[in-house]
Formats: sequence, structure tokens, C-alpha cells
Amino acid sequence: PILGGYLADRVLGRFGTITAFALPYLAGHLVLAAVPTRAGLGIALVLLALGSGAIKPNTSTLMGMIYEAEKKTALLGRAFSYFYAAINVGSALTSLGLPLVREAYGYAIALLLPAALMAVSFVLFVAGRRHYPAEPPRRAPTPTERAAARASIRALAPLFGLIAVFWFVYDQTASTWIFFARDFADLELWHGLSITPDQVQGANPVFILVLTPVFNRLWSWLATRRGSPLPDTRKMHYGFWIVVITMGGMAMAGASASFGRVSAWWLLLATFVITLAELCISVVGLELSYRRAAPGTRSAITGAFLATIFVGDLFGGMFAQLYGQVSPGVYFLLQAMIAAAAALAFGSIAGRAERLREGLTADPLASAA
Repeated sequence: PILGGYLADRVLGRFGTITAFALPYLAGHLVLAAVPTRAGLGIALVLLALGSGAIKPNTSTLMGMIYEAEKKTALLGRAFSYFYAAINVGSALTSLGLPLVREAYGYAIALLLPAALMAVSFVLFVAGRRHYPAEPPRRAPTPTERAAARASIRALAPLFGLIAVFWFVYDQTASTWIFFARDFADLELWHGLSITPDQVQGANPVFILVLTPVFNRLWSWLATRRGSPLPDTRKMHYGFWIVVITMGGMAMAGASASFGRVSAWWLLLATFVITLAELCISVVGLELSYRRAAPGTRSAITGAFLATIFVGDLFGGMFAQLYGQVSPGVYFLLQAMIAAAAALAFGSIAGRAERLREGLTADPLASAA
């Protein structure tokens, strides 16, 4: 995503990058459906990674530019939250719909369906070109712009490093949480209705859709109460402590599992609570990346934010090797401790950044939350 962001900022622009890399992304889906071999899978994954990596940092940035061009920056927070919710609409529909298509028509048709939808979305995106703001011709940055870019990178790098810790913990929901549900949970929700271990995380996109308008109202209420918008880093700091609470609850569940299977409702509650953290950190992080980036670096900075997922998952995968070597309670408690350390560090760094912006209103990083 960093490379895709750089290409958009310096070479192709947002529209050019999205349209250029939508084609390999579409081709990846077609290869995945048409070439059911190990080599075909490898080629498809490369094409999909190339396409999605270049597209992701530019769609949210382009949306932000549209609001800025129309002088509606006060609505950016809501815009990014509903953008994130829209992504989860696709996730929910895919999780629920594609298995049904696969069972009815086979893998090939199920894999072709995303390709067809991608083709439709590409046509709609290109058709809406007249609504996108014109981008100035790309040129080499001036010394002042380079200095501003370096300043924004220095300010955001430690925050992004700690956001990687969030993903380190959060994305365990797709691995060790499933193992825990399989081995230690009673998956019957009520008489006659049970869920599978991997269906627990399927509640996440539903929670996001339900909670997005709730959070928008919450941030608006807090802004009215305090007389100014809540700083984005403050929102994210709250999210880190919510992660600590979640993993503390999972540690309790892990300890209880030594006496018998725990209720699936415990896991669903933990999924609900960690979704609150996601809305504080991931959604707000997209907005932070857009607002705090120096001119000419917005897509690259957004790409760096998205790259924190890779970093967190890389170390999370290594850490997950401990699962099974220690008890679930100890494993989740260790994650709670790591999250608590990250929360303390994030609060310290974010607090200094907030005080700096309050004192340097002319600083290129100073912006409303």
C-alpha cells in the first residue's frame, strides 16, 4: 500500500492509480476462478495483492479530497466512518453469500462472482469521474514541502508503530480465538441453535454496521459537551484501553475453561467489545492519516497506516506459536499486558502531540480531529 500511495502522490494521481491497478485486481479474481492449480493460486494472489495494495490507500484519500473540494471538511469524520461501514457491508455479504453460492454452483462460480462485482464497480467508478476533484500536475516537492513531509512522518511513525500492536492483538480473532472456540467453548447459543467456531468473528461486520451511527452520535455529543471536537488521538487512546479490557475478559474466559467449556456468548461479547476498539482505532486512523499528512503525501501516509496491519499480523503470527504451549488464560493475559503497555505509550505520545499542536497552530500537522 505504501508503493501504491507513492505512485498516486507522485506519478499517476488517485484516479489514475485506482483505474490502473483495478485491472490486475480483476485479473486476479479471474485467474483464481479459471486456473484451479497451485501455480494459478500463486499468480492470483500476486495479482490480488498488487491490485488491492495500490487501490486501498487511494479510495479513502480520494473520498477525503472530494469533501475537501466541496468545503465539507466538518463531515470528514462521518464520511470515513461510513466508508469503513461500507467495506464491512461487502465483508458481511461475502461471508454470508459466497458459501451459499459455492454450495449451489461450485467454487468456480463462487470465485467468479467477486470478479463480476469488481467489474461493475470499476465501471461505476469511472463513470463518476466528473465528480472527482481535479488533481494538480505532479511535480518534484519543494524544500518546504519535503520538510513538512518529514515532520509529518516523524510525528506519525511512533503512533503507527503502536497501532501495529492493536492489529497484533485484534487479528488473533481470526486465528487463536477460533481455536479457543473450537476447543473450549460451548457453541450452542440457545436450545437447538449452534454456531461454528469461525462464525463467531462473523458477528464483527454486523456490529460495525450497527455501531457506526452510534459512534458518530457519541463523537458529536462529546464535541458539543467540550466545545470542540475530541482529538483523533484521544479517540484512539480510548480504543487501546478497550482492547485491554477485551483481552482481560478473554483471559478470564481462558482461566474458566480449565473447569469446563465456556459459553459462546462470552466470545460474542468479547467480539462486540473489541469491535468498539476497532471503531476507535481503525476508523479514526484513516481520518488521522488523511488530516495529518503533509500536502502531496496523503496516499503514501494512508498506505503506511494500512501497512501497520501487515506488521501487526507478522508479529502476531509469531506470537501465536505460543498458543497451545501455555494455557489459554495465560496466553490471553500476555496479550492484555502487551496491549496495556501499548496503551500507556500511545497515551504519552499522543498527549505530547496534542499539546504541541495547541501551541503551534501554524504547524502543517495542526488540524481538527
